[in-house]
Amino acid sequence: MDQIKFYMNQTLNAIGGNSTATEAAQTMLDHKIGSLLVEDQGTFVGLITEGDLCRKVIAQNKKPIETKLGDIMSKPLVTIDSEQLMTTAFLVMQQHHIRHIVVTEKKVIVGILSIRDFSRYYINKFAKKPAPAPKAPDE
Repeated sequence: MDQIKFYMNQTLNAIGGNSTATEAAQTMLDHKIGSLLVEDQGTFVGLITEGDLCRKVIAQNKKPIETKLGDIMSKPLVTIDSEQLMTTAFLVMQQHHIRHIVVTEKKVIVGILSIRDFSRYYINKFAKKPAPAPKAPDE
């Protein structure tokens, strides 16, 4: 159960590259997520994250309502196969300095793995099982 496929988010939330940073932020808020795939003519061409919005829009004093996602999205997509181990995903994400990675099966995008998903993985892997209930004393 250490494979990515057990922990990734299988919902592919996407937004068009001509959408604005404001629209992306609102979509992330509505869906309670931290990233969106960026789509152009039915193809995923990039990823926009909360970090992108902070670093590439807010920190640079750009107007979110005017900033197009195609100009600020992270590209190319960094991908990993769903059969890979979570530890491999963690190392790839660390190497690329990213908090979200696109998950594929046979080169088709099937999900997103975020740094938040690792908490569920580590809880599942290392949480101690509850101790058995004490037995009642014999009378």
